[in-house]
Amino acid sequence: MSGAPVAAETVESERLLLGLNPAQVEAVTAPDQPVLVLAGAGSGKTRVLTHRIAYLIATERAREDSVLAVTFTNKAAREMRSRLAALLGGEPRGMWLGTFHACSARMLRLRGELGGVPRDFVIYDEADRVSVIKEAMRRGGVEEKRTSAATVAAEISRAKNDLQDALLYGARAQGYVEVQVARVFPHYQLILEENRALDFDDLLLRAVQLLENSEEARQGFRRRFGHVLVDEYQDTNRAQYMLLRLLVEEHHRVTVVGDPDQSVYSWRGADIRNILEFQRDYPDALVIPLEQNYRSTAAILRAAGAVIQENSLRVEKSLWTDGPEGSPVTVAQFYDEREEATAVAREIMALVERGEAELGEVAVLYRTNAQSRSFEEVLLRAGIPYRLVGGVRFYQRKEVKDVLAYLRLLVYHQDRVAFERVVNVPRRGVGAQSLQQLVAASQELRVPFWELLSDPASAGVRGQAAAGMARFASTLEEVYEWGLSWPLVQVFDRLVEATGYRGFTRDGSPEGEERWANVMELRGLAAEQGDLPMAEALPAFLEQVALAGDGDQMEDGARAVTLITLHQVKGLEFPVVFVSGVEEGLLPHSRSLDTVAEMEEERRLLYVGMTRAKRLLYLSHCFQRHLYGSPKVAVPSRFLAALGSGGAVARWGTAPDRGGARPYVAPVASHGQPAPLMRARQFIDERAAAPGRSVPTEARFRAGDRVEHARFGKGSIALSEMTSGGEEVVIDFDTSGRRRFAVTDAVLRKLG
Repeated sequence: MSGAPVAAETVESERLLLGLNPAQVEAVTAPDQPVLVLAGAGSGKTRVLTHRIAYLIATERAREDSVLAVTFTNKAAREMRSRLAALLGGEPRGMWLGTFHACSARMLRLRGELGGVPRDFVIYDEADRVSVIKEAMRRGGVEEKRTSAATVAAEISRAKNDLQDALLYGARAQGYVEVQVARVFPHYQLILEENRALDFDDLLLRAVQLLENSEEARQGFRRRFGHVLVDEYQDTNRAQYMLLRLLVEEHHRVTVVGDPDQSVYSWRGADIRNILEFQRDYPDALVIPLEQNYRSTAAILRAAGAVIQENSLRVEKSLWTDGPEGSPVTVAQFYDEREEATAVAREIMALVERGEAELGEVAVLYRTNAQSRSFEEVLLRAGIPYRLVGGVRFYQRKEVKDVLAYLRLLVYHQDRVAFERVVNVPRRGVGAQSLQQLVAASQELRVPFWELLSDPASAGVRGQAAAGMARFASTLEEVYEWGLSWPLVQVFDRLVEATGYRGFTRDGSPEGEERWANVMELRGLAAEQGDLPMAEALPAFLEQVALAGDGDQMEDGARAVTLITLHQVKGLEFPVVFVSGVEEGLLPHSRSLDTVAEMEEERRLLYVGMTRAKRLLYLSHCFQRHLYGSPKVAVPSRFLAALGSGGAVARWGTAPDRGGARPYVAPVASHGQPAPLMRARQFIDERAAAPGRSVPTEARFRAGDRVEHARFGKGSIALSEMTSGGEEVVIDFDTSGRRRFAVTDAVLRKLG
């Protein structure tokens, strides 16, 4: 298998090359050496990956069980597995195919004990993580008023993705926030160990540590995986990069597919250098660009190419298509976000009425989740069905997490996070003080808390709370013993009945019925485990749920408009795409103005959004937009300047008159700049000076003033300026960072 020359191509292997373009054939048939496939948007990268795996197997260069294929989403893994089954004539036997986190979890289940990881670990999701962090902050004496749990969680996540444990992080901590996090980090890890739990970032960190520190594990997995293939390589972080290096360090049979122009996750730790410097890491690498696009029209590709061409951190390539020219990309400018949303809704209905698109073929993209509000309001009022991606995820809904906590306790008795979540749901008379007594006694007596539940009095818990704890433990024990030989779905039914959760949820209200429908949806997922006994099915089910990603809530074929952020839309495609809010401060985001690298990532984000479109692409921005509760003058994004040449841009303006002022559709000047900003400023100034509106003319604050905000606390004025709408201030808050407000809307009190 390993270094053998390529076998003579059989009829089967030749069949796998049918329909591929020359670059794709080169990638699929590439020799056993490092291969970098630079796959532009819509160039068929999934097809190349699946056909390469099938080709390796057909030519006997790899066995099915010697292949490790890593994706970034469960949705992509399912699609790849389905395509492979079609190519191979059946499910690939023994092949590892999944996300980095899923494959790392599998490694730790098999060999983790060699690195001190218990085989029966539980995986904590983000909500569990924040709950543990709050307890760790209390133990470490860190006040949540001064350093939020979300800040601590993000910093610990960043550290683990950079392969820093608590000890190393503490040694390098600098500045107030890092010092506070360093006080929390050791307690956080200790609580995880007490609960035999790993968080998402631990899956990668502990897998890397396992391969680094255990020769047995390292050699075992290297022998197991003779070929490693990685999708979306531009989005790998340091931990993922090291995991890959450790697996292929000896044989170098690695194929990575990615596109530097679509690297948009640096805030998650993704490092674009991993793909840009692939040839430095593997000097013998074969680099194959895929430039033929099968998704978008020529007009869309030309516009997207003009935008991304401005970046310096990229590998030069030019997407092309032999498909139709298509309609020009449309750029529009409206008065505010309400008019923008109204125009989008009207255009969607016009497309549907003309038979040019169906609702399920349309997506509205935006930079921040807050931008969805105006679209939701308008679509709801217009009766246009929509699905909001990135709202409360199914697995984060209270009733779903409650039932999952009960299920976790059946197999992970030591899981205190799950225990504290449901011990009093439904009410059993167990309060916070009783829980604290139980935990304190557990630590003092060095006895696991679940062993004290049968006799809470030994922990100092009395009365109704003691009875409730004992009844809770008895119920779970009864369900567990009964369910050992029953399928998971039967145990599910018994559990929600015995604990009283069914009656608690179905309280007779419409909301209760909706919550119960979510519980039944979870039951349907449990039923997919088939007739496997609970002891075997439940751990696998819980791991599957814990590893579910944001994209897993996307339903194929939904007959509704999709509202989704630019980050979440990566990997998807739609015939019709609207990208809204293409403005300075939004796209590029105001937090991305400090460095060239951040600015270039924002440009890549717009490029990703544009290349999701197959037939029609609309870009829009406003004269003014409400941010932080007050209207602000909106400046067209600098990224639109690239769209001025080649006739790539058309007018679009379907919004109605508002207050006598028509929405303004920005023409593009010959030098490529959007219509002059002065027109927008004049328009806003005219509205600001309208009769009946009083605008302050003198500033109340100046730089250096100390102020207090009703929500964000104390801070110092960094900047005060007068605008057409009145005074605006930039405040450096002591604990909340820098924020901008309109003085007329902000509740500010001058100190001193």
